[in-house]
Amino acid sequence: MTATTASVRRDGSGATASTPLFDRPSTTTWIDVAVIVGLSLLAVVGFEPAFGHYAFAAAAVGGIVVGGGVALLGRLLRLSVPLTAIIALAAYFLLGTPLALPGLALYGVLPSLDSLSGLVLGAVFGWSDAVTLQAPLEAPPYVAVVPYVGGWLVSFVSLTLAVRWLPRIRKPAVGRAAVLLIGPVLLFVAAILLGTRDPFFAGVRGVAFAGVALVWLAWRRRRFARDHFGMDAAVRRSRLLGGAAVVVGAVVVGALAGTLLAPPAASRFVVRDEVTPPFDPLDYPSPLAGFRKYTKDLQKTKLFTVRGLTEGQVVRLATMDSYDGVVWSVAEPGSDTDASGAFELLGSTIPEPPLFEPGATSTATIDILDYSDVWLPALGYLDRLGFDAYTGTDPAGTVRVNTATGTTAVTSGVKEGLRYTMQATAQKVPNDRQLQKVPPARLTLPSVTNVPDVVSAKAEEYAGSATTAIQKLRNIERSLKNLGFLSHGRASDPVPSRAGQGADRMTDLLTKSPMVGDQEQYASAFALMARRLGYPTRVVMGFAPKVTGDTTTVTGNDVTAWDEVAFDGVGWVPFFPTPTKTDAPKNQTTKPKLEPQPQVRQPPPADPRAEDLLTPVKTKENEKKEQKHAFQLPAWVWVVGGIVAVPLVLALVPLLVITLLKRRRRRKRRSTGPPDRRAAGAWDELTDRYAELGLTLPERATRLQTAAALAEQSRRQDLPLPEDGLDDLARHVDAAVFDGSEVAEERVAEAWSSADATVGAATKAAGPLRARLAAFRYRRRPRARRA
Repeated sequence: MTATTASVRRDGSGATASTPLFDRPSTTTWIDVAVIVGLSLLAVVGFEPAFGHYAFAAAAVGGIVVGGGVALLGRLLRLSVPLTAIIALAAYFLLGTPLALPGLALYGVLPSLDSLSGLVLGAVFGWSDAVTLQAPLEAPPYVAVVPYVGGWLVSFVSLTLAVRWLPRIRKPAVGRAAVLLIGPVLLFVAAILLGTRDPFFAGVRGVAFAGVALVWLAWRRRRFARDHFGMDAAVRRSRLLGGAAVVVGAVVVGALAGTLLAPPAASRFVVRDEVTPPFDPLDYPSPLAGFRKYTKDLQKTKLFTVRGLTEGQVVRLATMDSYDGVVWSVAEPGSDTDASGAFELLGSTIPEPPLFEPGATSTATIDILDYSDVWLPALGYLDRLGFDAYTGTDPAGTVRVNTATGTTAVTSGVKEGLRYTMQATAQKVPNDRQLQKVPPARLTLPSVTNVPDVVSAKAEEYAGSATTAIQKLRNIERSLKNLGFLSHGRASDPVPSRAGQGADRMTDLLTKSPMVGDQEQYASAFALMARRLGYPTRVVMGFAPKVTGDTTTVTGNDVTAWDEVAFDGVGWVPFFPTPTKTDAPKNQTTKPKLEPQPQVRQPPPADPRAEDLLTPVKTKENEKKEQKHAFQLPAWVWVVGGIVAVPLVLALVPLLVITLLKRRRRRKRRSTGPPDRRAAGAWDELTDRYAELGLTLPERATRLQTAAALAEQSRRQDLPLPEDGLDDLARHVDAAVFDGSEVAEERVAEAWSSADATVGAATKAAGPLRARLAAFRYRRRPRARRA
């Protein structure tokens, strides 16, 4: 039913005619609007690596809705462009507070002075801050305005052109319609430039964006031709179906190719690395090279104090995984994300390490006394870091963190008077029995070069006849501790010990008797032998002080070094190969006198046999004979194989990839973390499997509310349910997670068996077609981040 008239006019016959109150766009214009909105949504999804955990979604989508809604409202109400722009600006400030800055709003929705100023600062300065802060971007609060203002501006300008300017064009110029794509393309590029080295479905998004844009431009041209010259409906339908098939095929093939052929993350161009130059550890001396400085010159010097240190806890200083035959050092920047040189800016939230099983969490306050270096002493893998006192400028802007190694650096220097409080989580270390069947992790670490041959020989000798990785590593660790003696090379030590970790020092350590050195040599030798056996190993330097009450003073005599080896799904397991014995026999450490040996004349070299000097010559006749005997497949075999193989690959490769992802998801949920987390993983697996069957999961609901929603949908779709429904399993998991008691393994196994039985029955009852479609679906849950 059309709207009432806004005014009355008379035509030539004297009759009255009404002017419609709303100027309704045509179907073509609505399709243009849908395409621009869809492309804008594809573009803003790219902000996920920068903001993380879809925290930007409300602001980005809200900006698109606010800007596009005002543009459509101005067209429907026949408002002028300047008036529409004023309304859009007012809507930006009025609705921007609850969408982008809800934490600064009054009563959760009303604008405040802080939120209004944040909307201005975010639109002007948020873009520069977004490339100078570490992801995920959470502070300052106005940085959340970046996706909001980007979506708002692009949607308002693009949809204004789509509903006001494009319908007036009467020429089939594709270039004029392409003007509408400028805004979504700029938004797409902005999301890429503000991102990190980890892309968010780059291949799928890029191919989908390009495919939709190209098909829309072609449709616009054909639409004009049909309106002006006419076109058969069957031809139009066939072209539409053909274009849709091309888009779907391009997305599938492009996504697979983009996933398989994507360059490594280290080679990606990241604006934040160019605006703020990455921290280069090679500009500073290797931490391990100064080991003897602590044991000799700073032996009794008070370096810093730690309040909150527990017995047996070590202080991490730096992690090194690059060796050049002279020294162990931190890798160069731009290397793999698992390497020791991948430092990032400090943000409000520090991401969890990529290979890590969390253990105990502790909080400590450290006061720097006579310690001066670029490496910040820490108690494990940082969760939070705050500076309480400092001299000069605030060091927070010069902090660089490597989450993979637990190393923190301050480019402005760690100096006397600095006080900071940190919350850190230690690596959970399983016992050797639990590691018997666990293989080493597959990581790409910097290569070790110029390693002496004696290292390989001793690695095989010390590892012995062990068959598992943990047994070989423990044998090497035990051999070094039993055969070696400890000496820092001080005057008070029973025997001298040469400093260094180069190839010549490693040869002396492993060939001379007795074996004498300190943590610098033994940690280096263990790491080289483990790397020769193919195990990802790194050297860690730090301090191991004795706890003396609430506040512990750390001196140079507390310096130490140890090794860490990565195990698949577990994390980095520490090894301490340094012996504690100091009573090495003195008479065997003296340097023997050189005695001249009689010269022996060497016999002349034997003449090589005549046949060894002959080189077979390849002639054309031999090549023809070889070609006759070579087996070649007929051409029709290749044609038939291509026709059959290509569809099979397009169908089976996605299914294989999704199957592997599901297995990995299930394995991590069932085997990673404490028992209560693994019990909760059973419920997560059940809900994901139901979602893949096509059921809708409520957002922000408890397990009982989710169980009720799934049960209602299952009854409507004739899917079987357990006798007690899903409520019983939901209560079982809630009890395991929240009652505070120790969760037994039997409760975990019971939760998983119940979840598997329920999902299996539902999948079987859904039918073969629906089960096949579910096999091609993968529900990716947001990654949990620690506060």
